[in-house]
Amino acid sequence: MPRWLVTPLQTVVTLFLFVEVAAVMGLALWPPVTAIIWLEPQLPSGHLKVLVMCVACALGYFAYGVCLLLVVPIVRWATFAMGTPLGKYPYVSFKGYQWASYNALILIVRFSFINWIRATPFNVFFYRLMGMKVGGRTQINTAVVADCNLITIGEDTVVGGDVTLIAHSVEGFNLVTAPVKIGSRVTVGLMAVVMPGCEIGDGAILAANAVLKKGTLIGANEIWGGVPAKKLGVRGEKTPAADAAVATDRA
Repeated sequence: MPRWLVTPLQTVVTLFLFVEVAAVMGLALWPPVTAIIWLEPQLPSGHLKVLVMCVACALGYFAYGVCLLLVVPIVRWATFAMGTPLGKYPYVSFKGYQWASYNALILIVRFSFINWIRATPFNVFFYRLMGMKVGGRTQINTAVVADCNLITIGEDTVVGGDVTLIAHSVEGFNLVTAPVKIGSRVTVGLMAVVMPGCEIGDGAILAANAVLKKGTLIGANEIWGGVPAKKLGVRGEKTPAADAAVATDRA
């Protein structure tokens, strides 16, 4: 494809995604707006009606959010964007469209509702519906997640606030994707970054603000931290760096 076509094509795809996103949000808004329209004429005029309608509108927002958690996973099948394709491919391609459309659906929830359900079973429920494999009792306290279908997290793991979990990178005119695997009983500290192809073994700790480069492998019970992250020790060992990482993680 001629290089000069890339930007116009990106513009067209972006406008198409705007329409797709608007349709998805409209579907999720349909039930609560219908309920509010029904409720309004049932109430007598006056200040109490205004108060009730204000509360109903606020509740309608949360009803929209719950509906969105169900609508988005269904729509990904209708738009042929079941998940981020694995491998290396031009971002101006059908696989590139699938990646963009799939992650645009995730962004709808991320930017309009996910912050209300962080570290609750609801966001784990949504990520599972979007293809993520998540073990029991795992807590995910972040909205910065992409490529859910390429991410696996074990049991009893804690993903801290504002952690970035991402399974793709843009390299030149190509998208390169690789699975991210996080084991059981892992702690991923506040605002850490986990890049494509990373694997974190059972019982490991990734310290707060650490950046795990693409393809990094962390062994079981190892403690890593820093930018870029490096091994600081092993759980149970008495080293200053390891103790500092554990202390930061618990803070």
